[in-house]
Amino acid sequence: MKTKEDQKMRKRNMKLFPTYKKLGWDYLFYYAIDFMFLTQIKHISPADVVLASSFKSIFGIFLQIPANIIVEFLGRKNSIVLGNILNCIYMIIFMATGNIYDLILAKFVSCLAVSIKDISEPGLLNSSIPPSKYKGSIFSKINSKGASGYYILSSITKIIGGFLFEVNGYLPLICSLVVLIIVTIMSTLYIEPIKKRKEQKNEITIKKQLKDIEEGFKFIIKSERLKALILSASLIGSIITILVNYRTNLLQVIGVPAYLIAIISAVLSFSSSYGSKMQSQLNDKFKNKTILVMGLMLSITTIIAGVLSLKAKEFPILIVIVVIAYIIGKFAHGAFFTIMDRYLRNFTNKDIDTKIFAVKNLFVNVISAISGIIASFMLNKMTIQYCMIIVGIAFTILYILMAKYMRKRVGLKPEEYSKQERKYDELY
Repeated sequence: MKTKEDQKMRKRNMKLFPTYKKLGWDYLFYYAIDFMFLTQIKHISPADVVLASSFKSIFGIFLQIPANIIVEFLGRKNSIVLGNILNCIYMIIFMATGNIYDLILAKFVSCLAVSIKDISEPGLLNSSIPPSKYKGSIFSKINSKGASGYYILSSITKIIGGFLFEVNGYLPLICSLVVLIIVTIMSTLYIEPIKKRKEQKNEITIKKQLKDIEEGFKFIIKSERLKALILSASLIGSIITILVNYRTNLLQVIGVPAYLIAIISAVLSFSSSYGSKMQSQLNDKFKNKTILVMGLMLSITTIIAGVLSLKAKEFPILIVIVVIAYIIGKFAHGAFFTIMDRYLRNFTNKDIDTKIFAVKNLFVNVISAISGIIASFMLNKMTIQYCMIIVGIAFTILYILMAKYMRKRVGLKPEEYSKQERKYDELY
């Protein structure tokens, strides 16, 4: 790539990425009302909704390698465009859902979209930032700017979506589809950062891509640091996935009306936005204990919400404390994703970054699928309050054990890592 073309690519992509992420990181107008749409409009049971979410994680296990092949074959830009097109298709299927089988099909399409986007988006940003010792902080700054902007927009659209849902259950989803179409158009404005010669493109085969992925897997398996990070991403990602539906279900059970659930959900998005903005300060304060702190914030607040909700109908003031517990958990949620992306891309270059994100997604989906199936089973056997308590206690124990495993593997100074760990470090 020529120097001027290279500069144009970096300038375009780095400038566009935060705005794109604000609109396209996840579905706007969707969360908070999605659970109510399925249970109230489509009359699907809460346990089946949680089970369908587990199927999404199961699909993610098998779609990581195909998604990685797609990204390597199409390139980062075209893969992002494809991912957004699939998201549009998902929203259409979701609105047409008539039973759990339709919902599972929708989750398959959504999972494929997310798998492709989760690999290609951070890969595109990482490849667009010029190599320097400040690359990690630049990546984090651009990424967190987009994430915090998304959380703010999400909170606003959740409030609007809640009131639209009261008018017609389909209106928020139509708004979500419109935004997804806009995001798809925006994604076509990126410039592909990794140019391949035509003859190279013709050489790309499934066999070759599988070999490349295998090499990436071997590196990750040998890296104690990456194994520890992927384990923590999987465990924290699992409780976040469970709580997406558990939180809304708990509010419904204790008698919170739909429009208030939407407002509470909006407040939670503001909290996530603030957490995303504060990720650097959080990391500076807690250093190599940052991941443990975020995990415990999520698990302990889950226990608190479950315990207090047992008496929330008798003492409505407890609902306020439950919401405060949610806010603290969502603060950790917002900080977690930005910090984890930053940690994972340390010591990486364009040859390994997409493989690392693919393996991370694979293990997150494995653990989330297992956790989600258990969460669905529990919801069929006991009330949501006790489910929250059990989930919170179980993950608190897991996070303490996780911290012991990570202690000598993550958070070290660059020079303290082995040559193998820094094999793909651009500055090594």
